[in-house]
Amino acid sequence: MRHLPSVILLIPAAREFDRGLRRGIVEYGKNHGPWTFYEEVPAYLHGLTPSQRLRSMRAWKADGVILLQDRLAEVKPLGIPMVVSIGTRRLGKGYTEIVCDNEAIGKLGATTLLGLGLRHFGYCGLSGLEFSDHRAASFLRTIESAGREAHHYSHQASHPERSWYDEQKQLARWLGGLPKPAGILACNDDRARMLSEVCHLRGIRIPDDVAILGVDNDEQVCSSANPPLSSIALATERGGYAAAALLDALMRGRNTTAELVAVSPTHVVSRQSTDTLAIDDPILVRSLRFIRDNSDKAIRVADLRSVAWVSRRALQDRFKHFLGRTPMEEIHRCRLERIQRLLIETDMTVGEIAMALGFDVDAHFSRFFSRQTGITPREYRRKNRVRIPVRVGHYSGPPGTVDSVTGMPAP
Repeated sequence: MRHLPSVILLIPAAREFDRGLRRGIVEYGKNHGPWTFYEEVPAYLHGLTPSQRLRSMRAWKADGVILLQDRLAEVKPLGIPMVVSIGTRRLGKGYTEIVCDNEAIGKLGATTLLGLGLRHFGYCGLSGLEFSDHRAASFLRTIESAGREAHHYSHQASHPERSWYDEQKQLARWLGGLPKPAGILACNDDRARMLSEVCHLRGIRIPDDVAILGVDNDEQVCSSANPPLSSIALATERGGYAAAALLDALMRGRNTTAELVAVSPTHVVSRQSTDTLAIDDPILVRSLRFIRDNSDKAIRVADLRSVAWVSRRALQDRFKHFLGRTPMEEIHRCRLERIQRLLIETDMTVGEIAMALGFDVDAHFSRFFSRQTGITPREYRRKNRVRIPVRVGHYSGPPGTVDSVTGMPAP
């Protein structure tokens, strides 16, 4: 009889990032097992000491474990294959880790806020957390390459002598001194929620004075803020699926040089906290609103004349001056963003999406998408949704990385 693996799952469901990983891990277990998952009972039912928890885990006789970084020390004595979701800092060689593509996250945050026509920017992070520092570096670099200046606020993630009330004062001073209107990328949704609270207390208007963008797209956090927070969505389910695939290989005793499962950003989920166009040009603002309101239609630059009331050349000059791109490039950007959301967030077929967005035939739709992204719509959906089973394929990322598209080690 074939042995069905049993896996200890030490990733709570407190935040969307972890919930996404769990969904991907469990999906892989269903498709390739079924796996038996062991989890600890809630602490409020039975508070166990570390030694008692270890004894309980030994009794499960599990084949592998997927865990958060802060549980590593107590789980290592089990001596079984493990995959670690990194929370603070990379562990280095000898460990298989789940990390985020923080370079891509910071860059996407910067380009999103730049696209609002803003000229002042800030990054609000937590020092000492590697993911926050790397997102900050990428964000600041992208903003500066666009000829703008970005202000950086960072606070020690855990400071035993400083309360949240003390930090509120620091954040308020930083926000008060920030040139406005400004766009701020927060290192995650929790940090964005904190920013929102301080803005309310200090009478700073969102998004008129400050546009706020978070990371993780945690619906519970983003929707409870007033106004609701925009956020960068991550391919956490696909990352969880890839992590489980790698653990499966380790449990089977296969040799692999892969050490990373990279979770990439997929798109920005826009809510009211970034619903602004900080451009002192009513003609351009009307044009941009028209483009965004009609991104589901095959509009052309000539269609903008109905709201712009200026020549094509004058409109072209305005777009280049304020946004650094042409009207047609903006039309394509908004159209692409809508397509990406439909591919990720709905079960519509590629043909149905093409028809809904006014493409003549599927081939035209696929050509448009491939020109903008370098991959086909189906490849994009496979990359960012976990419902498609893992497939063996080539990954061109750095050595020692598992592709969250295929779940396979890089060559």
